[in-house]
Amino acid sequence: MRILLDNDVFLAAIYAGHEAHKTARRWLDAHKAKGWGIAGETFLAATRLLMNPAVMGSQVLTATEALDAIQTELAGKHPGKVILAPKAPDAHLLSKATGHRQIMDIWLVQIARDTGARLATRDIAILKHWPAHSVEVR
Repeated sequence: MRILLDNDVFLAAIYAGHEAHKTARRWLDAHKAKGWGIAGETFLAATRLLMNPAVMGSQVLTATEALDAIQTELAGKHPGKVILAPKAPDAHLLSKATGHRQIMDIWLVQIARDTGARLATRDIAILKHWPAHSVEVR
């Protein structure tokens, strides 16, 4: 696997109502053949968000529908993998967080690093602070 998708990129790719859907969809389709996946945490986050009325409005999905949408994306000609972290959280990396919202970002960077992948993201802060472990989705 060469690409690990950030939570926002994966959700944008599978949810047509997301503001970055076209960008994420085009980017992911162009890069799937390189090998791609999502962290277990991203799988769960996407499920939760697809079921959240604050995110989905009147298009909220049931748990079964959300799981089907995710499994459909993971299947296909160039299937994606669900990656479980190979190591425990690295306290040295996590201590670099300057706010609570960075914890998951740094955790995904660690998973990408530990699996030899790069985190595909639209997050400018990740791209700036972790250039060796990230790639911009645009």
